[in-house]
Amino acid sequence: MEQQMIDIEDSYPIVSSDMTIKAMRDSGYKSTAHAIAELIDNGIEAGADIVELFAVEASERRTERARYHVEKIAVMDNGRGMDRETLRRSLRFGVGTRQDRKGIGRFGVGLPNSSMSQCKRVEVWSWQNGPDNALYTYLDIEEIEGTHAQVPAPSHYPLPDEWQKLSQGLGQSGTLVLWTNLDRVQWLGATATLRNTEELIGRVYRRFISDGTCRIRLVPVHGGEEVDAKDARPNDPLYLMPHTSTPYPFDTAPMFRPCGAGSVGQVGVEEFMVKGIDGNEYPVIVRASIAKDEARRSDIDGKPWPDGISPTANPGSTPWGKHAARNLGVSLIRANRELDLDKGWTSTYDPVERWWGIEIEFPPQLDEVFGVTNNKQAATAFSNLAHFDWEEEAAGTGMSWGEFRAQLHEEGDQRLPLIDIVYHIRQKLIGRLRKDLQDQTRGGRSNRKRHETAEVQADQAVKKRRTEVPPSRTEALEKEATPEEIEQAQLESLVETHRYPEADAKRIIEETTAQHRKVRLLTSRNPDSPAFFNIEFIPGLLQVALNMDHPVYNQLVTVLDSDVADASRAELAHRLEQAASAFKLLLFSWARFEDELPDESKAKDRVKKMRQDWGRLASEFFTADLSDDDDDDEDDEDDE
Repeated sequence: MEQQMIDIEDSYPIVSSDMTIKAMRDSGYKSTAHAIAELIDNGIEAGADIVELFAVEASERRTERARYHVEKIAVMDNGRGMDRETLRRSLRFGVGTRQDRKGIGRFGVGLPNSSMSQCKRVEVWSWQNGPDNALYTYLDIEEIEGTHAQVPAPSHYPLPDEWQKLSQGLGQSGTLVLWTNLDRVQWLGATATLRNTEELIGRVYRRFISDGTCRIRLVPVHGGEEVDAKDARPNDPLYLMPHTSTPYPFDTAPMFRPCGAGSVGQVGVEEFMVKGIDGNEYPVIVRASIAKDEARRSDIDGKPWPDGISPTANPGSTPWGKHAARNLGVSLIRANRELDLDKGWTSTYDPVERWWGIEIEFPPQLDEVFGVTNNKQAATAFSNLAHFDWEEEAAGTGMSWGEFRAQLHEEGDQRLPLIDIVYHIRQKLIGRLRKDLQDQTRGGRSNRKRHETAEVQADQAVKKRRTEVPPSRTEALEKEATPEEIEQAQLESLVETHRYPEADAKRIIEETTAQHRKVRLLTSRNPDSPAFFNIEFIPGLLQVALNMDHPVYNQLVTVLDSDVADASRAELAHRLEQAASAFKLLLFSWARFEDELPDESKAKDRVKKMRQDWGRLASEFFTADLSDDDDDDEDDEDDE
């Protein structure tokens, strides 16, 4: 068949240029700061050791009462600069100048895509032989729409004096990208723009800033002059770096410590080998950290909290606690640059989640495996596994983890290269971090304070019953023991049985003694016990230990006792609903326990009577009069 020739004027392009630009403008940058990061990427890729971000305010206000608004945003670097062809290509969508597998870049959409997501005009100067010999070109949406537009050929255009004056890092080579006609920038003023940008920029480029590879300078500009310019500080969500933007006293010392056994000779560091689409294996590094005791407790010897912060304050409400809340999630690192801080791995309601950190580092050769997006803001294939539960997927098969994994391999499951990493994080790492965090504060004052209301009310009920019924077991033991023996029995219980640090144990005993308490509630670990709580009859003290390894603890106690500093109304409502459901399940479990007893069994009647007696006693505890003086122990002494 004779091939038909189609005249170019009659061709049908798959996508028109104006529609392409509109689509690119809506390409999904999470914020202005994320779009700016693309320009910083280019500078670092070009070997710059200083990148400067300028936010320039208009010289006039839009109305008499309005604030000054940002009129221009510019990013300048002292990298290698671009020649004429490279400069022109840099403004073509989907072409780019770096598509290798060795650095931050690769996708060829960064400069035009990020720029057009925030403004209608982007201008670029680049020079390799002094700023006075710069080449210049631009993109303007109003010129592009409805036309078969070309990137304007670069022309010689010296870098304007205003930028040469403002720059501290101006070099013989470099690039300036200028955004004007801003229509999608999030923040109004220059200071607000840079303040909100610094936290993200500091986190994304924390490694480059910390090791001195690149300095990132933030420059607000008003009236042609810089105003309080400063360098971006590292923002480390693992809180292992010594000099960061974390508030005092953790701005010069790490707030967290590494946590986990480690497989490469370092605590808290695991290595996994993952095969890329090229058939080669590449290392994926998983790092984990957990808050130091002094970050969450004000009673650590030699490490008190700063003046002006109450030692009884909720640690989540401290400046460093609020900082940690903004860094909640698993950090994904590609080529030393953070792609995303993925919150899909954290609990939706528990503010304690802020006190652990996990970082996943992988090379660009694994982009397809991890599902890296073209704007370098996420690794979708990995993030989609945040809620992966192999037991749920294998439900009804009776397979072990090894058998299930082998089946995935036989089926050619594309998720398999990441499954081992996800299993490690979900089944081993996060669970351990959460347990360590629970144990960290259980002996602290703030944690003990959560039990105080219940202890006071129970104490009043016990003291009342001491005047109405024969001596209980703890009262009988108290008559036979000396004060020294009573204190030693309490210390052995707390330290040896419940694994409290000795300093915490002694403080708890002192508090109980000073308050003349006859009851104490505490938490303990007992994974081998089927009981939700255990009881100890210590001379003069009825001690109840909640088993933190029992499902009821996490489903009922944790959701109610967890910090509420930053919890929303929706989160609080969810927690109450979950706790109510857990309490009802407890009742159903007891009902089933009675239901399974034989009808003719004497135990059935005994259990029923126990339930009734416990109910009568519970009513006394729930209606105890809290107006009585806690320290009034005269009835106790008369009894003795």
